[in-house]
Amino acid sequence: MLVGLVVFGLSLGFYVHFSPLLKRGVRTSAICVNVGQVAAGSMLLLEYTPPGSPTRQYTVGPFVFPPVKVGGRLDVIYDPKRPQEVTLPERLPKSTRGLVIGMSASAALLTACALRIALSTQP
Repeated sequence: MLVGLVVFGLSLGFYVHFSPLLKRGVRTSAICVNVGQVAAGSMLLLEYTPPGSPTRQYTVGPFVFPPVKVGGRLDVIYDPKRPQEVTLPERLPKSTRGLVIGMSASAALLTACALRIALSTQP
């Protein structure tokens, strides 16, 4: 039951984050304004400006080999309705079909576990 709950939660989280970007995401260019180091590699601080909105910042990484240096440009995809929701194009899934299948399978597993518990506790 715990595995089903974890899979459902992760799938739902990814779906909520990526679905709007897949449906209405806008590609724009972002500039790297800082490169920081963490234990796992380099983190990039990117800035982009959606039309009619203030400049936004987005941290991405970690990278073993960062794709750009400070001043370099990368494409990002953001949600025009929520410009703070942004990702790199290569990190965006091709579709949410797998996430929906994962949520459905884990929901069925959770339902089966709940039914089994309910039926086994009855006299």
